[in-house]
Amino acid sequence: AARPPPPPRRPRPAKPKPPRISWRDLGGEEAEEAPAAAHEHVYARAVKSRPRDVGEVVERVEYLLALHPPEDHADQLASAHAHAPPLAALHAALEGAGGTRAAAAAAAAPAFGGEALRMSYTLRSAGGRGGGTAAELAEFQARWRRGEPVVVGSLDREFQLPWGPHGFLERFGAEQVNMIDCRDGKSVHWLTLAHFFAGYTKPWTRAKCPDTFRRMMLKLKDWPPNTDFRDKMPEYFDDLMEALPFPQYTHRDGVLNLARHFPPDCVPPDLGPKMYNGFGQKHAWRGMDPAVAKGGHTNLHCDVSDAVNVMVDVYEGDDGDDSEDETDEASLADAELGSLSCQHGAIWDIYRWQDTEAILQLLHAVARERDVEITSNPIHDQLFYLDDTLRKRLRDQYKVRGWRFVQRRGDAVFIPAGCPHQVRNLSSCVKVALDFVSPENAHRCVHLTDEFAKLPRGHHLSEDKLQVKTMLLHTMKHLTEALMPRRQPAEAEGAEEASLAAGSGESDEPDGAIGELARGALLFRDDLGRPRCDEFGNDPYGRPIWNAIPTWLVEEAQAARQPAPA
Repeated sequence: AARPPPPPRRPRPAKPKPPRISWRDLGGEEAEEAPAAAHEHVYARAVKSRPRDVGEVVERVEYLLALHPPEDHADQLASAHAHAPPLAALHAALEGAGGTRAAAAAAAAPAFGGEALRMSYTLRSAGGRGGGTAAELAEFQARWRRGEPVVVGSLDREFQLPWGPHGFLERFGAEQVNMIDCRDGKSVHWLTLAHFFAGYTKPWTRAKCPDTFRRMMLKLKDWPPNTDFRDKMPEYFDDLMEALPFPQYTHRDGVLNLARHFPPDCVPPDLGPKMYNGFGQKHAWRGMDPAVAKGGHTNLHCDVSDAVNVMVDVYEGDDGDDSEDETDEASLADAELGSLSCQHGAIWDIYRWQDTEAILQLLHAVARERDVEITSNPIHDQLFYLDDTLRKRLRDQYKVRGWRFVQRRGDAVFIPAGCPHQVRNLSSCVKVALDFVSPENAHRCVHLTDEFAKLPRGHHLSEDKLQVKTMLLHTMKHLTEALMPRRQPAEAEGAEEASLAAGSGESDEPDGAIGELARGALLFRDDLGRPRCDEFGNDPYGRPIWNAIPTWLVEEAQAARQPAPA
């Protein structure tokens, strides 16, 4: 019998074609993973210290509060407020002169002119002693407490070494670096430092984009990436440190730089200095989207710490404008800065910390209009550069203004932590940036650290790189040790023998009075320092807690304040 015919084979489904991508995206290690869903990080050890050490710091703080209660300074605060001019008197004076309350608010608002940010500073070359005068430091601290940026000029007179491209070409020209094309934000990893500095001084030699065949607007940021600046270029590090203004804040061991108190047994945060080099162009230039004038080398963003940015070199020759960009004279006119044809350096826009929410509202509205997807925070993602149109819209609709100025050769720009800012290079330039943590802005660093922790997993800011909470704990440890009253040698020896007799070992868990203080002050207190307890006075675990400083601490503090018997 004949065999039945075989059943017809089912056609195989066609394999989907892989998405067409540029060969520039095949970077291997440079490829970034897709961001996961948004979540909230939990730092298991946000404060890198033993619980026993934390308890000791809390014990000292509570002791000092009992020794010097805040009520002792109530009279001083009352007299200070009494001598301050009341707002009602200011409003009445302005209204009597024909003004309004709006004029009073305008009088109290900061001056947003670029020249208003510049302040005088006595340089070493002019007979200064390196830290500025006491009056200059007081003026800087007054501006810094108000959250205003500061610009100090003429630092190029202090440099003893040439910071131009030739010195770096001789030593590091063959080093392969990872750069970014500002036109589309993509990574360029196949060029060397010699390629970059060749286009720095000769714009017609700049490499072209393999996708659009337009000259790339390259920038080299965070260089050197994995090496300490002092180890790679020690002579340039020393030259920069000698020239930096206000070393009390900017030096690694400055008395007002809280980063100096970071424990030596932990990996310290990388606060720089780092080099930020980039090409420049005076005319407005466009990115991949021809309908949007990008024009910025560093989009709007904010830093988790304070920073100082020094422009050490500027190329003042031809900027090599691309013929496909706008090259008419109208693109060189700026409403606030005037004509840009004869200016060299970088344009900065810095906004106040208080205006961040209004800027976010504008960016979300612009994203909806341009159909741009926002996954987390448009400022932290650096999605936008505020051009003339967006800045005018921000002023008119949201009543927000910022400081706009040109950073020239030798200018040092101090940026407070959390202030949104953006940069556009008018000329090819070399800049060096250094981070620090000042006491005036430490609370902003903590706020931004908690805000960055809520970014999606894999975000470049989601990791706690600054470790500001550990920094603040060890700063408080240093301060309390300095403020604690000195004991006599006999008392100190007796206390040490009593501690040994009690059998206090090296356990990481706090015990005794220290443990009670640590649990009461750290675990069961809210942001205002009040104990979190139920109606029965118990903590979340059902244990009774105290609502005030322990009695034995108060008695010991009162005894310490009594004058010694004659």
